[in-house]
Amino acid sequence: MLDRINNARLEHGLPTLLRYDYLDGVALARAESLAAYGYFDHHAPDGSSAFSELAGRGILYRLAGENLARNNHPEGRTVDAAFDALMASPGHRSNILEPIFGAVGMAAVEADGMWLYVTIFTNPR
Repeated sequence: MLDRINNARLEHGLPTLLRYDYLDGVALARAESLAAYGYFDHHAPDGSSAFSELAGRGILYRLAGENLARNNHPEGRTVDAAFDALMASPGHRSNILEPIFGAVGMAAVEADGMWLYVTIFTNPR
């Protein structure tokens, strides 16, 4: 997924994103929440979000965003299907191509035959 995102950024004259473990942790927490509680939304049933997860971990940023994708495509096609769907969505595409973003964290989990992808974007710290 990161290769696809960075290739899209390069095609639009933007620098590539750098992946950080601390943002991977945020993305994984969000992905595990989606899987465990069976929802697909930027806000969990308890009201938590990527932004509350960032705050709870003391991660500072000027701008942050979250992309969510899911599908049940076979393993060899699932990442491409998720990326294509994100690029077809104006809001998600905006996150991928946001010039301020330079840092990214990602997670993918499989739950009940459904792949869930979470990407967290911020400006580098």
